[in-house]
Amino acid sequence: MKQLKNVLIIDTAGTSPELPAEQIAKQGFPTTVVGSQAQGMAYLIEKKPDIVVLYLDSEGENSLTSLREILHASPNTKVIATCLHDDGLFSLECMRAGAIDYIKGPLTVDALLESFMRIRDREFSLSMSLEPDTECVVSEAKILIFGNDLESIPYIINQAVLNAGKVCPDIELLKMALGEIVLNAVEHGNLNITMEEKFHAVNDGVYRALLDERRSDESYASRVVILEVHMDRDTLVYHVTDEGDGFDYHREFDPDPQAHIGSGLGLEIARNFFSDICYTGRGNRVRLVYSRRGEDIEAGDYRDTTEHGDFLLKLTDSLASGLLMVSGEGRIILWNDAAEMISGIMKSDILGRYVHDAPDMIRNLLSEDDNRLTQKRQGKEPLHMEKTVTEIGSTGRSRFTIVLFSNVSDAVKQKEDLERLLLETAETKDLMEEQAAKLTIALAEMDELNEIIQTQNQKMVTELEMAGRLQKSLLPDTFENINGVSFSCKYIPSIHIGGDLYDVVDLGHGQTGFIIADVSGHGVAAALISSMFKMSFHALASTVASPKILMHLLNGEMKPVLNEDYITSFYVLTDRYARSITYSNAAHPTPFLFKRSSGRMLELDTDGFFLGSFDDGGYTEKTESNVEPGDALLLFTDCILETENESGEQYGKNRLIERFSQAIQCSRGQEVIDEIEADVRKFNARDTLDDDFTIMLLEFWEEPGTGDSLPLEGEDAIGGFVEF
Repeated sequence: MKQLKNVLIIDTAGTSPELPAEQIAKQGFPTTVVGSQAQGMAYLIEKKPDIVVLYLDSEGENSLTSLREILHASPNTKVIATCLHDDGLFSLECMRAGAIDYIKGPLTVDALLESFMRIRDREFSLSMSLEPDTECVVSEAKILIFGNDLESIPYIINQAVLNAGKVCPDIELLKMALGEIVLNAVEHGNLNITMEEKFHAVNDGVYRALLDERRSDESYASRVVILEVHMDRDTLVYHVTDEGDGFDYHREFDPDPQAHIGSGLGLEIARNFFSDICYTGRGNRVRLVYSRRGEDIEAGDYRDTTEHGDFLLKLTDSLASGLLMVSGEGRIILWNDAAEMISGIMKSDILGRYVHDAPDMIRNLLSEDDNRLTQKRQGKEPLHMEKTVTEIGSTGRSRFTIVLFSNVSDAVKQKEDLERLLLETAETKDLMEEQAAKLTIALAEMDELNEIIQTQNQKMVTELEMAGRLQKSLLPDTFENINGVSFSCKYIPSIHIGGDLYDVVDLGHGQTGFIIADVSGHGVAAALISSMFKMSFHALASTVASPKILMHLLNGEMKPVLNEDYITSFYVLTDRYARSITYSNAAHPTPFLFKRSSGRMLELDTDGFFLGSFDDGGYTEKTESNVEPGDALLLFTDCILETENESGEQYGKNRLIERFSQAIQCSRGQEVIDEIEADVRKFNARDTLDDDFTIMLLEFWEEPGTGDSLPLEGEDAIGGFVEF
């Protein structure tokens, strides 16, 4: 890096007194510090520095604007982004915007020097072009075995991602994320260079000498790295194996950048890019998974084949109205049974195609000019449709256009017939009686139509009941023993389908996550939101070992989707071996923890707003240690507390605590839940409840009964969801 002419630091955060330019200059990198974007742009245009270090605010509305301005003014300038308040995903946003590296604040001289070295090691990999013809490649499996020469890593990475463009649209970020893991395998694995050794070597300018020394050592020289590549239509899987001593991968990486050299930034970039990262063995083998999603899916591969996607498809096909969904890039990804029946256009003819290649009716449906559409048909009566066009969006670039439409041809024809009849009666008095007779017949036909409508309403009720059964089938069994936690639950929707949900995930190594949530509102809309929330939970929970981080990620996933709706939720992570529970609350009714040894009842609560209401929900987490055998945790939705008797008095928290305390001391599992439900219904004194009824009981550190099984532990346990 001695070829650098100068370095410019644009310090809008005002921390330059803590980072003297003289210290950086002593390391051979002439440095200038300015305090505003305007000064920085002027210096950039005049001096053309080789590297610009730019302070950014991850919470600002235009946080990346200054980065883009610099790259627009000087495309060849390398920009290092840094941020004092990082939400964990901001580093990837900076990389996608064009930054060549990212330093989690506060910025230090050591962190900056390490970044210079990362840029040098990565320069060749990022600058090499990759333009293979991958249209003919359906799948790929190969093994790359190489030694400990860091200079060869860019070429190895290029070989590993040669055909990956078929699955991953962002090849440069893929190379960067995979390269960080391979570099760790060589440096910290095969060559056994600790982070402390690297820190001192970089600081003293002898890092290259340290690498040469380790590579010449006979105990390290023969070691190799094995990079296995597996690709199919939707997934990239990389296995990186080194021959080093490994490390304790159960320990969470220290997020403090001042704690040690590197601070796990490369792994953080990889974690945010890959959908799954799993260390096995002694920590010297890691599996990286990238799954194609959203608008990356090719034609014909757009449908979610999981049980949750199947439920959504069945639910949309049960609708009486036609439903069209188009991705942001103009690809048709949903066309339900009713749409097929109304239009006569088959799913197989349009699903996966782009709008500009679809029939004219599709483009007319997407037009927002009018909510009424008339489609002429050769040899048939015109087709009259009423439609509603809506745009929805989630995080990133995934935006969708949804059109809900129905056939109103019969109603339009009846209206036209009635108007014609009334016009004809005004033309001649002699025809009044005849026209009155016709009107009587038309009214009789209207009565018949009313009967048809009632039949359709009954059909819709039946379909809602079917949807309710489908929704219940996706929930875990009412009793399971998971990692020593006996799990019992009861869910009763108020109107066939509802917005309450609960779920369980086995993270491996004795850890189990339990979640309960309540979507505002009732009916189909709440059920759809509940299903989307469940899929987001399944996509994130197995990779996150912190309840508060999981809440932050779920809030970020759901906020762009929700409008006036919101979700309350409580997530608890149990640890069988530590005998502890860690939890986070998003404005959900506080659960009760019964301590059997003392008979005390504890309320578990943390700070946090509704999911989907604010950009930052302010979520925190707490841990309850020394959870003893026989202790029990009761989780529930607000239906129980808000149930009213004939006098308008609510059931309330005190009644629930008293009833739970009595029941748990003499009953177990589902019997406790049944006793609480019976007491609530007796208090309500009505046949039905006004809200979805959901209650969940966790009883701790019990051995499974005959026929029950616990998830694997040890080396074969890689985490994941419990499938019931």
